[in-house]
Parts: sequence; C-alpha cells; structure tokens
Amino acid sequence: MGELLMEISDFEAAIEAAQNNDEAKLVSLFNQFSAEEWADVSYDWKYENRQKVSDFIQEAVKILPASVEFERIQYLVSEYVLALVYLPGSIDLAATALVTFWNRHQNGNPNDLIEDLKDFEEHPDGDRVAEIAATAKGIDFQK
Repeated sequence: MGELLMEISDFEAAIEAAQNNDEAKLVSLFNQFSAEEWADVSYDWKYENRQKVSDFIQEAVKILPASVEFERIQYLVSEYVLALVYLPGSIDLAATALVTFWNRHQNGNPNDLIEDLKDFEEHPDGDRVAEIAATAKGIDFQK
C-alpha cells in the first residue's frame, strides 16, 4: 500500500505522464499509491474532468507494463461506472480499457475479466461490450 494519500495533483501528474508517454513516471505513480487510493481521489474532480480522466485511462492501459497488476486497472476502470458514467459510451470505454490492458499482458485472473465484462454488458449503456469482449485474448466470453 502507498504511504501517502493520493492528491488531485498526483492524478494530474499521472495524466501528464500518460500524455507524454512517460512510462517510467506513470509506473512510479502507480507504485506509489494503492489501487484504492487511485479510486479515492475526489469524485467531484473526476466528474468535472471526466473527458480528461477517460483519455488518461485509455492511454494508461496502452503504456503500463505487465508489472502493474490487473486489479489496479480494474480500479481505474471502475471510474466509468462512477464519476465517468455520464460520459457518452462510458461502459463501452470501460470494456475497451480492460480488454486493451488484458490483450497486452494477460497478467490477471481471466475469470475476473469475464465477470467485469459481463457486468458491463448488463449495464443499460453497454451497447458494444459483447463485441469488445470478443476481442479479448484467451477468454471465452459467453452471455
């Protein structure tokens, strides 16, 4: 677990690192804070900056190495059903982020991925989740 509480400025630093494709800085920030601390950053700030936060998540899953646990990505992606839920396509974006990270590393429990994708598919706005899930490597996504 991280020793410091994550501040908005830390989240903004992570956004900047992703924008600059700075894997080392991004990994450093992911190692500094627990998955829960990433989730605990101000809901209101994330809501007000939902497009920026969404863009960050979509970029981070393309940059972060396999050393980052899948659980941390799951916590990040949970923002799509919380602070980012009013973003158009949020549920499909959540599925896309999970599958993107999964396809690069496959370093988590495939059943956790399947469970998350099924939850997203059941969401009223999960229009493309089944299609996105079908692209996940090494899993059998059945309705």
